[in-house]
Amino acid sequence: MGNAYKHKNLVAAGIVVIIVAMVAGYMFLKADTDHVGDKTAVFHDKATLQDNEIQGDTVENVHKTNSIQTRSRVVEKQIQEKPAIDYNDLKDVENDTHLDQMMQKRLQDLGIKKSLDMIVRSDESFVVGGKKVSMVDVLEKAFVKNNKIFETRITESGETVPERIEEYGIYVVQAGDNIWNIHFNILTEYFASRGIDVTSDADEPLHGGHSSGIGKILKFSETMVIIYNLIDEQVASDINLLEPLSKIVVYNMGEVFSLLEEINYDTVNQIQFDGSTIWIPHPKT
Repeated sequence: MGNAYKHKNLVAAGIVVIIVAMVAGYMFLKADTDHVGDKTAVFHDKATLQDNEIQGDTVENVHKTNSIQTRSRVVEKQIQEKPAIDYNDLKDVENDTHLDQMMQKRLQDLGIKKSLDMIVRSDESFVVGGKKVSMVDVLEKAFVKNNKIFETRITESGETVPERIEEYGIYVVQAGDNIWNIHFNILTEYFASRGIDVTSDADEPLHGGHSSGIGKILKFSETMVIIYNLIDEQVASDINLLEPLSKIVVYNMGEVFSLLEEINYDTVNQIQFDGSTIWIPHPKT
């Protein structure tokens, strides 16, 4: 019986040892696994942090790069202004520059030699007496005065240009000028370039006091012209009050020629004008 009791005790002790060993082994494995997990987690966090730092650095570099590129684009897109047409240079008889030759060609192409000083396009500038004038500025102010909008667009370089490029005749007012004579000189030179001689008294009233056809055309021309004051940089309200070298007369050459080309000089005295609208008779075909 004693031996049986001892045997049971040994078995029980062995079982306890085995259980303890199993528990210890389990705890050891679990602790090691947790430690590996912790290291994995730490590695993951560091990797994430490094990745975020890299991404952050990349974003910052992108911003810097974009900023540099933006600055580069600004530099590359500086507005390249066309040289202004200088009235004084054009009037210098000894001057024979490319600009002067270009202006002479523009005038000759229109059949104009004396009655206008310059032909300036709507996207150009000119200088009178040291005063630089932009045609865009003149036209915008003239359109506003007539409750209209002058259509412009901004180019990639930042320059404001007209949607349509048109030619404008410029006459610089001199001492003794009046608007009637300025119009008359343009009209007579236009018809002379087409072989038609307009007499110096063609604008005088007809017998009975009625306005001649030429007189009606000149009166209508006042509704088409722009008077620009170089001193205050505004469109003048009084078309008849002209001041030497301080005002210019601006004609839309497309409109002027469109009107004059409609006229049959043989029936010019049949033209009717009511103060705002002009009726031009056409020959029977």
